[in-house]
Amino acid sequence: MQIESDLQGTSTSFVTANYFSELGTRAPYGRMLNPGLDGSPSSPPVMVISCGLWQRRFGGDPAVIGRTIHLDNKPVTVVGITPYSLATLGGQSPDIWLPITQQPYFIVGSNVLSDFDNSSVRMWGRLAAGMTAKAAEQELRVLTNELRRQHPAAVWDNEFIQSSPGGHMQVMQREMYQVAAMVSVLTLLILAVACANLGALMLARAVPREREIGIRMAIGANAARVLRQLCTESMLLAALGAISGLLLASAVLKIALTQSDAPKWLTATPDLRVLLFTVAITFLSTLFFGLTPALQIARQRQHKTTARHILVGAQVAGSCILLIVASLLVRATHHALFTEPGFGYERLVSIDARLGQYGYGASAAKVYLDQMEVRLSAVPGVRFISLVLLPPLGHAVSRETRKVNGESVMVYPNWVSPEFFQTMQIPMLLGRTFQPGDKNVVVVSQSFARRQWPSQNPLSKLVGDGKVSDMVVGVAGDAHMNALSNDDAVEQYWPIAQDQMAGAVVMVRTSGQVEGFPSVAKSISETLNPKVFPEIRQIRALYAENVRGIEMAAGAVTLIGVVALVLAGVGLIGLVSFTVSQKTKEIAIRTALGASRSQVLKVLLGQFSWPVGLGLLIGVVAASASSQVLRQTLYGISNLDPIAYALALGFLLATLAAAILLPARRALQLNLAKALHYE
Repeated sequence: MQIESDLQGTSTSFVTANYFSELGTRAPYGRMLNPGLDGSPSSPPVMVISCGLWQRRFGGDPAVIGRTIHLDNKPVTVVGITPYSLATLGGQSPDIWLPITQQPYFIVGSNVLSDFDNSSVRMWGRLAAGMTAKAAEQELRVLTNELRRQHPAAVWDNEFIQSSPGGHMQVMQREMYQVAAMVSVLTLLILAVACANLGALMLARAVPREREIGIRMAIGANAARVLRQLCTESMLLAALGAISGLLLASAVLKIALTQSDAPKWLTATPDLRVLLFTVAITFLSTLFFGLTPALQIARQRQHKTTARHILVGAQVAGSCILLIVASLLVRATHHALFTEPGFGYERLVSIDARLGQYGYGASAAKVYLDQMEVRLSAVPGVRFISLVLLPPLGHAVSRETRKVNGESVMVYPNWVSPEFFQTMQIPMLLGRTFQPGDKNVVVVSQSFARRQWPSQNPLSKLVGDGKVSDMVVGVAGDAHMNALSNDDAVEQYWPIAQDQMAGAVVMVRTSGQVEGFPSVAKSISETLNPKVFPEIRQIRALYAENVRGIEMAAGAVTLIGVVALVLAGVGLIGLVSFTVSQKTKEIAIRTALGASRSQVLKVLLGQFSWPVGLGLLIGVVAASASSQVLRQTLYGISNLDPIAYALALGFLLATLAAAILLPARRALQLNLAKALHYE
């Protein structure tokens, strides 16, 4: 069990005493938290500090173990230091770990273990052998039903405990998983295109070796022996490429980890699993680019064009997928950068006091927030102040899938004060906002109203599950506050209730720059309660972080697309050149018999029409299917965006035309006499 907090400017986490033992973590100096020594509220206050804090604040001195320091004027003893490469749960990297049973000692009046309504506690569990996450989730539903019976006001009717992985790299948002999966697939397509190129080169290389292969088979070598020799050559080529790629990948990854804020435990050094994967992919690549050409050569069928046409089609299809996906992401990035998200994120600040962690009840939290609102209103430059339960672009997001007129729609609910829409600069298109004392009313977004009541006036309509219904009093503009890249997301807003005040977040809109406002807000919080440390965030920075993810995805896929296009272009030029070189005598005869250059060129191009056309068709269909995975990341555009498809196909067709026309044009410029004496 774990809960995050901030004490004296350090990132602090309250955890159960078995936290480190369950992770299998050993302290390089001192000890970790121990359930027998630190699991009781009466145990002496102790803490474990991170290796980073140990080096920054204490100069890496091992003598810090056993030293008593003060947190919020409370003495606490340092008992251990975490390893440098510690991998925590949930992606958190705090500076200090404290026993959760001692939270009341540090934060007077707070006890998260006895506060059922506190939502800041995270619970981690280790699955038993043979137990799946879904099976554990079903067992947790039984627990949820019992909790609902004991606390009907706190546990909703359809609420349940959802299980999800807790590893550092497993807490990425679903969208990032999708992008990572897409990049992996596109990288494999790059490998496929490269293998197709190598296969074509192997076929082309076989032509000068016809005499060698013929002599070998004439003196007794069978097809299997020749095949083994050719596969050995391919395996040697693949092994050299794999070693070079492994070294280059390690160097690039090391640079990337150094330049980013990646966890310290991440390393660019390949382990046994990476090496085994490299060996496996090398073997499969050898089969892909080496086996088919080797079979053709061993059977002395290298003049057959079917294999070359298949390679052309595969290259075109792979490049088509890569370019379409890259074009979609570039278009999404452009849209995200130059399109407003539906609310004014500039000059907007959120202040999350997390009062529930500090033992505030509903009434005390309301008094605190009212006083903060009064003090903030007196600050020059503050225009609007409001409350919201789920702040924009925050970590806490509530969403559910509902059936709206038979269509599955992702709905994002929220609970806000009447001034919220004005503070967020979300226009009220119909009706009104909330008024003090409103009950059983709701404001819906424009997209929700359009889906639920097409061509109807949504005002005074009822929304609910049949047991409890709320009347629509207003329609607000679409504001993608918690689903920035999802055009299908719709929002619903309810008046924030008294019992939700302990978790409410203050939203402040200023008339000027917000850079200096956090220090002002912090000072006001200290005057209200110096033991409360609010989290103050500039929404503009959060918006930039969200857009940055789209930019990175677009950049990565665009680079992959360009590489694939270059590989495909080079491969097609090589294939066409090889094909034309084999038809030199035919070209010369056709020309000698009076065929014009355009007629000869038409014949040459006709041989590539069906593999190119089939490759384009397969590529477009596969790209439209694979782009469904990126649907949540394509901010503001459809996964079937016609402009993105047109740009990608136009670029690819231009490259294909150049790859085919250049070698053909060069062949038509051959000296006729020399061509007739070819071979």
